[in-house]
Amino acid sequence: MTQEQKQLILGQVFSPTSPIQEKDFFFGRIKQLEKIADAINEHGQHAILYGERGVGKTSLANIMSKSYTNLYPVKITCDRQDTFKTLWERAFESIQFSKTTTGLGFNPSQVTEIVNLKGQISNIPNLRANQLVDVINSFGKFKTLFIFDEFDNINNEKTRAAFADLIKSLSDNNANTTVVLVGIADSIEALIGNHQSLERCLKQVKMPRMKSEEGEQIIINGFSKLEIKIDRSIIDKILEFSSGFPHYIHLLCKYGAKELIKNNKQVYSDAYLTIAIREGIENTSEQLRISFRKAILSSNSSSKWRDLIYACANCSLDEFNAFTISDVVKQYNLITRRKITNNDLNYNLNKLTTEDRGEILIKLGKGMSTRYSFKNPMMRAFVKLKIHAN
Repeated sequence: MTQEQKQLILGQVFSPTSPIQEKDFFFGRIKQLEKIADAINEHGQHAILYGERGVGKTSLANIMSKSYTNLYPVKITCDRQDTFKTLWERAFESIQFSKTTTGLGFNPSQVTEIVNLKGQISNIPNLRANQLVDVINSFGKFKTLFIFDEFDNINNEKTRAAFADLIKSLSDNNANTTVVLVGIADSIEALIGNHQSLERCLKQVKMPRMKSEEGEQIIINGFSKLEIKIDRSIIDKILEFSSGFPHYIHLLCKYGAKELIKNNKQVYSDAYLTIAIREGIENTSEQLRISFRKAILSSNSSSKWRDLIYACANCSLDEFNAFTISDVVKQYNLITRRKITNNDLNYNLNKLTTEDRGEILIKLGKGMSTRYSFKNPMMRAFVKLKIHAN
């Protein structure tokens, strides 16, 4: 394989800045795809896919629209200005079908016309769920899948409520249409509101952080397509740095492989991982870099704030992706070789939840049950890269 061929494949197998588009370059998340498929195949079922930022929801939504057979998929990306009507106008814009009508008389003529579904709802001033169901029912046995990605951008409660009404109505009155909502949220209530009537007809699919075996699949399959060898120890380091976020797996693989291809080498070694980490830090979210800089800012040469954030990043996480002050103290003492107590760090940890210190952390609970977590979950992986780069 030539350098040019490898460079072309590189952008397809490792894509940190944009979601994966093609099924051939998508690995892992089989369980979530199967759950959505179950919803499609079950009468009256729809689905909601939710989870943290950066866990690969949009990539999965892209693959959804290409993986399932015997239906017509439509994927829409929501924005803050969208309403119930504008979202469905955009969804219907891509659907056209032919309609044949027969005239009157002994030898009637037949007229075939192309029907654009957007036109069916554009003239309805206040589109309601039941009106939309009537239009969808006109499809007959034509099976459709409507995916609404980044649904968390919809802050208008009226629009969210209209989707809830639609899903309930479709569940009762249409067997050939599936709606899938995709967005950043800790729960379905945060994404679509508290609609208990949806529990029966809305399959909840949580997108967790990526398991090590899924991340390993991305790495091994990607480098196999590039005809590049990678040692087991390097794979383990990439998985550790990534903290379950496919974005960082793609980031470290891409920049390491890019340097390898440029130098016409075939083995991803520690030296190339170091290069990938430095490049990755420079090419990660500007918001993360700004927050980190604010957090470690000090009027003197003290590394106190940096050491504290490093300690937080090294803590083991509980089922809520959080850690205790005792966890932080243990890691802080390992880093600084000091013997401080919980009281010594309590003030500083609370400061990291404020805007002055970049709002790195959020505080959960009170008193003895107090825990902390990174406000942006991807910050933990970013900090780990910073630790290794220094």
